[in-house]
Formats: sequence, C-alpha cells, structure tokens
Amino acid sequence: MEKNGTVMDYLRWRGDLPFTRDGFNEVDDLVLCIISYINFRRFEDLRTTDPTRAVALPEVAARLTKEDEQLGLSELDYIPLMRLAAETERFREVRMFGFTHEYDEVKEMQFDAVSYLLPDDTLLVSFMGTDTSLVGWKEDFNMCFVCPVPAQSNAVDYLNRIAASNGGDITVGGHSKGGNLAVYASAFCEQAARRRITHIYNYDGPGFTEDVLNSDSYKSICVLVNTFVPQSSVVGMLLEHEE
Repeated sequence: MEKNGTVMDYLRWRGDLPFTRDGFNEVDDLVLCIISYINFRRFEDLRTTDPTRAVALPEVAARLTKEDEQLGLSELDYIPLMRLAAETERFREVRMFGFTHEYDEVKEMQFDAVSYLLPDDTLLVSFMGTDTSLVGWKEDFNMCFVCPVPAQSNAVDYLNRIAASNGGDITVGGHSKGGNLAVYASAFCEQAARRRITHIYNYDGPGFTEDVLNSDSYKSICVLVNTFVPQSSVVGMLLEHEE
C-alpha cells in the first residue's frame, strides 16, 4: 500500500485477514469511527443495548440508501466505505448495536454514538464528531470554557451503560469532537468499566482544560490514549494534551 493510501486502500489490501490472523489496530478503529458518522436514525434495531441482538455489518450495509449518508462535515460519501468493509473477511462478522442520537437546542447538545462487537465479543465504542448543525458547532465552542459540556456527560453515561451490557475488553474511539468524548468518557466512567479499557483512540480531537488533565481520573487512563492528528489539524490542536 502506498504511503499516502486511504482507508479504502487499507480495506482492499488487508481486508482478507481476519482479526485472528492480524489483530485489531488503530486503522481498523478509524474505519469504524468513520462508519459512526452514517445516519442510522431510521434503523430502530440498531438502538438496542442488548449485545445478543447486535446486527452484522453486512445486514446493515445492505439496507443503506443515499438518505442515510454521513452527517459530518466532510464532502465524502461514507456508505461506500461501510459496504466495502462489510464485504471483507476482516469486518463482515463485526456487529453493531447501541446507536443513539441526542440533540437538544436548549442544552446546546449534539451527541451520537454507536458500538460494535468483534467476533470474539470485544466491545468497541465509537463517538461521532461534530455534525453540520449550529448546535453542534456551538457545543464545540463551549468546550473551550465549559467542562463538562452535555455531550461529555452523555458520553460517560453511554459508556457506563454499554459496558454494563457485556463483559470483556473495551476499546473506545472517536474522531474530532468524538475523540474528545472518547477520552473524557474513558477517564470519568465507572471504575468497573475503566478497568476493562485497553485502548483509547483520539483521531484529531481537541484536548482539555488543565483541571481535567490534572485530575486523577484522567491520569489513570492517559497511558492508554493514542492521539492522531493530520498535518492540517486545527481541531486537534485546541486546548491542552498530555498523551
């Protein structure tokens, strides 16, 4: 694969390798974080928090239409990515559940998340980033001087709820604001859930105020945080980082 390859190239290059042959990595998590931007609001079966009712990626991908295209700020289409992932041996047995969409103009909150199960039942929690709504942007600006913002509090509650639904290791990730939510939720979730977290992936997400960075809760998970920023990063440079 070329040095400047995309996640689509990655799926074509490594998609034939199941996780039993080549373990789950940060690019795999990025694929699932990108998929979390797709509009799953009309799929009621994905809202279940019962992992035994989780839906396989190919089944969800087969039902997607243009109206379900991603809700983020990118001009790219994400449905082709999900369909390609669903066709690969690597991702076709990944299952989805726990989708939530919460939007409140009064609280100035935009919060979306979805969870996945690997074939070995490892739990993956993905937080979506900012959408195109004015409320979503306003909440981003509020993060510069308010903590927690409503989405951060919701992320903690969501992680607690999903973690309680099944056992095993947990990976938490998100892009942009979702990356911030992944780190915050991991730091301030219940200890029973926090002890199970093995990896935290923050893709170009903003940092935190010094109060958060100096907290014992943050310090307890800081070593687990992997932060990735592109050369053109703006959001990922906001506030402070210690990971």
